[in-house]
Amino acid sequence: MHRFAFQPTALAVAALTLFAAGAAHAQFSTDGYFRAGTGAGVKNNPAACYGLDGAGLKYRLGNECDTYLEMNLKNTMKIGGLQVSGNIMPTYSGQNQEGTGSGSLGQAFVEGSGFDFAPQVNFWAGKRYYGRSDVHITDTKYTQLDGTGGGADNIDVGIGKLGVAYFRRDPGFAGWGTASRVNVEFSTSNVNPGGWLRVLTGFVSSEETLDKDGNELNARSGASLTVQHHQHNLFGLGGGNSLWLQFARGASGLNGGFGNAFTGSGNDWIDSDPTAAGSAWLEEHRAVRSYRIADAFNWQMGNFGGQVVGHFQNDDNNQFNTKSASLGGRVAYSFTTNLKLLGELGVSVKKPGEAQSQRLTKFTIAPALSTGRGFFDRPELRLYYTRANWNQAAADAGNGLPTDRTSANRYGVQAEVWW
Repeated sequence: MHRFAFQPTALAVAALTLFAAGAAHAQFSTDGYFRAGTGAGVKNNPAACYGLDGAGLKYRLGNECDTYLEMNLKNTMKIGGLQVSGNIMPTYSGQNQEGTGSGSLGQAFVEGSGFDFAPQVNFWAGKRYYGRSDVHITDTKYTQLDGTGGGADNIDVGIGKLGVAYFRRDPGFAGWGTASRVNVEFSTSNVNPGGWLRVLTGFVSSEETLDKDGNELNARSGASLTVQHHQHNLFGLGGGNSLWLQFARGASGLNGGFGNAFTGSGNDWIDSDPTAAGSAWLEEHRAVRSYRIADAFNWQMGNFGGQVVGHFQNDDNNQFNTKSASLGGRVAYSFTTNLKLLGELGVSVKKPGEAQSQRLTKFTIAPALSTGRGFFDRPELRLYYTRANWNQAAADAGNGLPTDRTSANRYGVQAEVWW
């Protein structure tokens, strides 16, 4: 039985309904995403999912062990030249094998445009997903500014558009520390034919606190920079190519969001409660800087579509340097409008300092029923078979892999929908 108490969201939805009820021209709409499925191991293999810890190091087809839902509820009002929208997004996440899950409030914000003093600018405030860009086959969000705050975007500066946003993280967030963040984003299509350029900066200011011994724990500031370029219909293959160049230091994450206020931006060295580790441990494992380059290419030529991605990341801290890399792709061939065959292969490598390199390879083949021939057409109903191989270093490193073997097979079914 699922435990799914959702009183705050129910109240929020009721408030949103009342908010729109008095508007003569209110429009209600929904958008969202969910996936659900189950799987089993072959010949006593554990029914696990296979990947290395870190961004971009897990390929998701036939390799997701959860049920996940996002449903955004949106009411839009038009009052003269003003357009205002209220958004509420309940979310649900649960592990398949446990049969239980939890709900939360992913978004609750209001945005508006058409204000008489700046009619083209979009203003917003609340809790929201913001500034996201991702690679589907690894479910990696290379930019993700999510949080609670406010801002303005679509500000015309002649050669492009400008956006400014402020976010605040209060105490109690998994021990990461209290912090404020400002993101400034510039985007333009005035770069090259079919091209689009985005420059995203982030600036984080953290507040000091006390460690487990009552000593002052110095907080860290931070900054990040992302340069993203997208090329539409590269090589005339009906898709596009996205390239990310990213750098971060201190308490700013590579994705432009918050890093850890005390250990810095290195994801591999974030403790669940840094204040309990003590000042000495935190100073030893302080992240200094990180950089990342990633490229993803999509195509769709008739019945044949796909996505490939390459990724390299480097994290430095006071102890050692961690390098990680990944290369893989997914292809989809449509035999009919509603019948596809999917295949995915991904290789991930991670080397923490002088330790042995962790390696993992995953392959999946999956016939699927779909609503269209396109790679991104959904819903999809899949029957899959997955094979994974890894080395002992990957198993021993706490990646959730079985430690008594270095390979496994898995089969199952899954549904994936977005709208």
